[in-house]
Amino acid sequence: MSTSDTKVMIEGAMNLETEFLIASLQQPREHMLGSWRFVEGQYHDIPLVIAVTSVGMSNAAAATALGIEQFHPTAIISQGTAGGHDPALKAYDIVLGQQSFDASSYRTAKEKTADWSHMELMGTYAYSPADGTFIPQAVHYPGDSSLLNTAHMVSRIYTRGQVIAGTIASCNTWNRQIERIQYLHDNFNSSCEDMETASAALVCHQYNIPFLGIRILSNTEFNDEDFQPETAQVCQQFVLNVVQHLTL
Repeated sequence: MSTSDTKVMIEGAMNLETEFLIASLQQPREHMLGSWRFVEGQYHDIPLVIAVTSVGMSNAAAATALGIEQFHPTAIISQGTAGGHDPALKAYDIVLGQQSFDASSYRTAKEKTADWSHMELMGTYAYSPADGTFIPQAVHYPGDSSLLNTAHMVSRIYTRGQVIAGTIASCNTWNRQIERIQYLHDNFNSSCEDMETASAALVCHQYNIPFLGIRILSNTEFNDEDFQPETAQVCQQFVLNVVQHLTL
């Protein structure tokens, strides 16, 4: 990686998901943009910015846009913990976001009795400067292929679980209903669920900045697992290994 013109921004929602990253920086410099915390520094001579986005879709989008405008990153990685959607996965397994989507952006059939199984994913709309109108955006946001390939390479030395390329579902919910989790997995191929990736991906898409979501399963209802906070540090170390191998 060339350090002269490459700066990676790594995002995490909570202190739990960013404190190891921040502690790994040399010459850390604190920045507050509004209510969002950013820490700039070096990791093995690689310029990094750690963004503590706070929890949720709106926070992640706002922090991503602010970080882009302030620090001009070459690439962005959203990382942290997630709940499992794929019954084949368990805690400490890692999902590389081949794509992500907003699981709360959908329309349903017109019916008297609520039935969440009648869902059609919608995506969102964004302003197009070219024609001065609002146009529909992609339902699924793909992870950058170069970032994804590097993460796959690093996964060969990961020993705490399996690493898969999958689909990250994002929304402002904490869903523990196994039937609904299974439905989202079966119908939309979701591997895990978080509250940030898809909204950060949307902003990066608007700025044309390479983006990848990396999520570690902290628990899965299929295995009746409790939230395991130590997974957060394991994910941060994995992401730092990815950054060391990037060639952007």
